Amino acid sequence: MKRSKFPGFEKRIKYRFKKKTLLEAALTHPSYRYEMPDAESDNQRLEFLGDAVLGLLAADILMERNPQAAEGELTKLKSAISSGTALASAARALGLGEHLRLGKGEAASGGADRESNLEDALEALLGAVWLDGGLKAARKFFERNIFQCLENAEPVLNNPKGILQEYAQKKGYAVPEYKVTEASGPDHARRYCVEVTVSTYAYRGEGTSRREAEKNAAEKAVLSMVK
Repeated sequence: MKRSKFPGFEKRIKYRFKKKTLLEAALTHPSYRYEMPDAESDNQRLEFLGDAVLGLLAADILMERNPQAAEGELTKLKSAISSGTALASAARALGLGEHLRLGKGEAASGGADRESNLEDALEALLGAVWLDGGLKAARKFFERNIFQCLENAEPVLNNPKGILQEYAQKKGYAVPEYKVTEASGPDHARRYCVEVTVSTYAYRGEGTSRREAEKNAAEKAVLSMVK
């Protein structure tokens, strides 16, 4: 059996890989592979798989633990858990950045703690565990190393504008734009209607302040777009 190049990390995540090449790939940033032609692979394909596995496991566990929650609430919870900020936080708790294999330029520019790199690497790691040990192993890894770390993610749930902006960036869309379409009522009881535009989609929210209306519009967008 091939010896692990990351024995300390395997101990930390409480999972020992049978196929060590999967762990190596999950911890290999594309910049490292570009600079080291002998590197067999990087973590992009595993990140693609891990993103799908994350969505499946998050939905399954949230359904199980919140039997009375409506679809909208479950969607918000799932969005919070799968947001880049939340995943990067879980990755930092695991010390994942310390073990990332980065190209010299990426390492010098702080790539070991860059949110996008940590998010991708954590998803790649989950994808690697899925391939190495199957559903049971992946779920156990997810619950121990991701879900438990993010159970107190309420601040993220209360930030639909942040979730929406992060989603737009991930999809390659322009930054969401907010526009007041209507303001009515006396000064002591103003009512605002705000429209947020994301790519070709538009959603409206109302509130007693512009800020509240923007938040409500963003929440509608998140519930509709972020799955």
